[in-house]
Amino acid sequence: MIHINLLPVREIRRRKKAKSQIFAGLAVIAFSLLALIGIELLQLNAINKLKEEERQLAAQKQQYAKILAEIKKMEEEKKVLVTRIEVINQLKQSSSLTVHVLDEIARLTPTSRMWLKSLSQAGNQLSLTGIALDEQTVAKYMEELENSPYIQGVGLAKAAMEVYAERNLKLFTLSGQVAMPSNK
Repeated sequence: MIHINLLPVREIRRRKKAKSQIFAGLAVIAFSLLALIGIELLQLNAINKLKEEERQLAAQKQQYAKILAEIKKMEEEKKVLVTRIEVINQLKQSSSLTVHVLDEIARLTPTSRMWLKSLSQAGNQLSLTGIALDEQTVAKYMEELENSPYIQGVGLAKAAMEVYAERNLKLFTLSGQVAMPSNK
């Protein structure tokens, strides 16, 4: 006897296989969507954290801006004070330099053989005018001034003969530079 199977088995299997493939595809799509949503939520959470951190940093920046402004103001005041101190130190040095130069000139001038008529100092330039008994006195005086630690570059700017109290005396003008001796 011949049996005829009237049920479409192949068709049923094919439909069943198609349904399972559709469900598998939908499951993959649903899983992908859930994964994307999860990733999006994580990114939104990270963005919110970063925005909160940015707000906190902006608040700290405002607090530090006040402190930085104060520091900048103090640095400017420090520069002004340092400049003032330098000026004061220069004034001290120049005033003590003048005292030392006058002391050296007074100490080195031979009172029995010469006398000074004028002395001027402009900056570091020194000019002496005087009268001496002879040229040797002037030359020796120039050497002694040159050996002074406060006077350098002594040179004879002018020399002339002058009659004073019926004597022939030497009128001279010396020039040189004054400077503080180097600390050695």
